[in-house]
Amino acid sequence: MQKINVKPGAKLVDYKAYGSLYSSVLDFTEQAKEPIESLKGRTIWMINSTAIGGGVAEMLPSQMRILRELGVSIEWLVIEAKKDAFFDLTKRIHNAIHGSGNGVFTEDDRKVYEEVNRNNLAKALELINDGDIVVVHDPQPMPLAAMIKKEKNVSIIWRCHIGLEDDTEVTDAVWKFLEPYTNDYDHFVFSLPSYVPKPLKNRTSIIPPAIDPLSHKNRELQLHKCIGILYQSGILDDHKAILYNRYEHLVRKVMPDGSFDVLDAGQNLDLIYRPIITEISRWDRLKGFKELMEAFIRMKLDNRKNGDPKSLEYKRIEMTLLVMGGPDPAFVSDDPEGKEVLQELTETYKKVDSSMQNDIAILLLPLDNPKQNALIVNALQRTSSIIVQNSIQEGFGLTATEAMWKRKPVLVSNAAGLKFQVVHNKTGQINPDPTDIESLSKTMAYMLNHPKERDKWGFNGQLRVIQNFTLFSQLLSWLETLSKNKT
Repeated sequence: MQKINVKPGAKLVDYKAYGSLYSSVLDFTEQAKEPIESLKGRTIWMINSTAIGGGVAEMLPSQMRILRELGVSIEWLVIEAKKDAFFDLTKRIHNAIHGSGNGVFTEDDRKVYEEVNRNNLAKALELINDGDIVVVHDPQPMPLAAMIKKEKNVSIIWRCHIGLEDDTEVTDAVWKFLEPYTNDYDHFVFSLPSYVPKPLKNRTSIIPPAIDPLSHKNRELQLHKCIGILYQSGILDDHKAILYNRYEHLVRKVMPDGSFDVLDAGQNLDLIYRPIITEISRWDRLKGFKELMEAFIRMKLDNRKNGDPKSLEYKRIEMTLLVMGGPDPAFVSDDPEGKEVLQELTETYKKVDSSMQNDIAILLLPLDNPKQNALIVNALQRTSSIIVQNSIQEGFGLTATEAMWKRKPVLVSNAAGLKFQVVHNKTGQINPDPTDIESLSKTMAYMLNHPKERDKWGFNGQLRVIQNFTLFSQLLSWLETLSKNKT
């Protein structure tokens, strides 16, 4: 188990300097006084499975900085696991909570699950004191609660960031597998009410995820800075003078033959000159990348068959580029399924006609430097005309939140976490079935050819995020939950 050092970052005064956030900060600091006072003398321990990548690792540093500024003692621990069997199991648990997979879990699975967590226990017991509050994030460290409680008088909360609206045989099976561990938790936190298993409803709070508006992934980027990042990362060529040097590791692209390589000047994507439809996420079958690519190709072919080549609408669709981005597998050692999904997507791309391949960019984003990775995502999102999250299942989908904060129109599926955020025809479009290629194709074409609507959706989207999905509303809910569940 490793204790994570959170670097200094934005302070409350920095957020208050933005007019759009000023009221949110004032309301938060006033309402937070009472619960913060009740938490004095105890430490909050956040425990999860990774310090880099994923929504939890992104949210925790900002939350911790703000809480520490207000006098809350809060620390972050990450469990360590070296067994491939553990990663395989926790991925199957993750998928099953989303309703996919076969839902089969064995006693051997349980042994691996508990053994890895037991190996992390000594460090936790060394640091955690009686009276502290422990928050365990997601299934990976879930068995720790019983182990810690045998030695320490603490309150422990389980925060589940994933879920499925409807119960299925698979979800019933995974919750049955996890049931023995739920008995040792004092309280639970889920993102949406529909995700809460029935036996836990009376001990649960609902806290939707949120973004940090001043993080590197979300902070404002002026035009020259945005272009500079695209150059530094290798997405744009270097035919113009640029202020900063290139990053050590550049973005790679899936090439027509299926290989991965950096772009040279002759492969420039012309990102700043053409409409762009973008989805950036993990390489996961539940993210709907393959269906999005098929719908994009359908849109292009329909346009060429039925459109008027002299019309602006025809030219706009003809010029549009599809960008699908995700982590470069060279930097990910514990996600074999992600590599499989990327390979499947690559095989599909190889079969696409060469003229169409030029309009599709599958980008592999390096993960060696979290700041640079976040800035690349930020720049790609800000360069986009439409941001898509075509998830078949989605616990929440902060990529949609990030897009709306940047005043970008969003196209999302009917997955629970996404329809909770996006208001159809107000902040973007909801395409109910992410596997309905024809409907997805037509929705993309409609959005592209209604630029004034896109402007309106983007404006409304940012307002919705300010009102509901910044870290201040989230932190207040957390403080109230923590203050009510201390020993």
